[in-house]
Amino acid sequence: MSDFNLVGIIKVMPTDPEVNLDELEAALKKTLEEKFGGKYGLSKIDREPIAFGLVALKIYVLGKDAEGYSFDEVTDAFREVESVESAEVETVSRF
Repeated sequence: MSDFNLVGIIKVMPTDPEVNLDELEAALKKTLEEKFGGKYGLSKIDREPIAFGLVALKIYVLGKDAEGYSFDEVTDAFREVESVESAEVETVSRF
């Protein structure tokens, strides 16, 4: 993981408050590994209460400042996961 020099925070909104967040987290982790095979890393996942019982997931994805890396492709993959309403890049930072 020492090759990574960027972290992108991707906010994922579930389709409704009844979505099992543990299962959604597992599905997103699986998608990241299956679609990108280690190209991106996962630092952590936080939960952010929104309103009326809805909780968003903030996923800290590790990447590189190099050609061929785009956090947009990760959000596109996350949008295809069942029970995901939306996925957007909130911030990208160097470390």
